[in-house]
Amino acid sequence: MLTIQALFGIPSTVDVLGTEVELLRILITIVVIAAGFGFARFFRILATRYIGTKLPPETRNNLGKVSYYAIIAIALLSALGVSGLDLSGVFLAGGIAGIVIGFATQSLFSNLISGIFLYIDKPMKIGDPVFITGKLPDIAAVVVEINTLSTRFRMFDGTYVRLPNTEVFSSEIRNFSGTAARRVEIQVRIALHEDAARAIEIINKSLRETPLVLVEPAPDVYVNDIGESGVNINVWCWVPFTHWFPMKKQLVQQVKAELDRNGIEIPLPQRKIQLHRRRDGKNGSIGSEVEEIDYDKLQ
Repeated sequence: MLTIQALFGIPSTVDVLGTEVELLRILITIVVIAAGFGFARFFRILATRYIGTKLPPETRNNLGKVSYYAIIAIALLSALGVSGLDLSGVFLAGGIAGIVIGFATQSLFSNLISGIFLYIDKPMKIGDPVFITGKLPDIAAVVVEINTLSTRFRMFDGTYVRLPNTEVFSSEIRNFSGTAARRVEIQVRIALHEDAARAIEIINKSLRETPLVLVEPAPDVYVNDIGESGVNINVWCWVPFTHWFPMKKQLVQQVKAELDRNGIEIPLPQRKIQLHRRRDGKNGSIGSEVEEIDYDKLQ
């Protein structure tokens, strides 16, 4: 019985790189590669338009590219597997190259995955003031941009810093914009001879008369400890988050002015120094004299 190849004079095998390969295998290889390119294109559109809709445009595009080339690589490997070619040398060289490339791009893929997790977890967003601590040195800044591989911050001194997403994701992130209110914490020191209860009442009255100080949670003013030169009073109150920094500056000046107005002394460090003088006594004896000097305002 005549075959199609014999009828039309088409050879049943083709010499490819010194190896006789059946024509049917070559056709299957071409079909697998074509199907792989088609599926890769389809999945890229699916990832960028439907799956990654909640991701930023740049991350969406990068996700589509990674999936596209990964599917094409799988299709090429599958096509080579059905082609019947002896590619053991090629696979050996490719394996060595893959190991080298894998080590070289390890941090790149780690940052890529961490960037995706940052978008999914959403511990911060652009414009949030954050404090990052843990694996990195402590950083207090505002989030400027969250990219695929790194995150950019603007420090409070105006400089910009770029951090890898892996380091950011594995660190502790304290977000100051997560709530509507934030607590202002001030410590005031009054002299030891002053009435602490009276000072607390003066501060509480000043806080009650300040419009942006919240009633709930209520302010908390209390004696924290007694130091060497005075009594330390903690002043805690809650203000709207958007007014936290200007209110902290205002409250420090306001509390100081109220205490001065009511005659409450804010002391400087005090020290008592004893000077010992040795002088010749009568009959050749050696005597001593102690003189005390009290420096109430020694800095």
